[in-house]
Amino acid sequence: MTKEELQKLYEDLEQEEKRLKEQLSKIADPNPAVKNDSEVRMPNYGEDEDENAMESTDLGINFALVREIENKLDEIVKRKEKIKNGTYGTCEKCSVEIPPARLKVMPIATFCINCAKTAKLV
Repeated sequence: MTKEELQKLYEDLEQEEKRLKEQLSKIADPNPAVKNDSEVRMPNYGEDEDENAMESTDLGINFALVREIENKLDEIVKRKEKIKNGTYGTCEKCSVEIPPARLKVMPIATFCINCAKTAKLV
């Protein structure tokens, strides 16, 4: 990959990181005891039985969503580090260069297509 392509991917990753952090801030607060961890806020729709049921349902959904967002944020941080240290774009299984077209579509890819197919990730 060219320096310009890497810079563009880095900027794209930063934008995605910002978007995910904004989304996370709507449903959770940072956990002061654990770095890069969030505490899901309990929704409060009211005191009626139906509202309490909705709060419980949404809380479960938000727990899953927070977990997913935190995982994506972790992957983004790892990829940004790889770009900084010059190891980005190399398959973590076979060490072959991941095609730039794949990385443009999926910047957090860790495997080339062949290894991803072997691992049944594609």
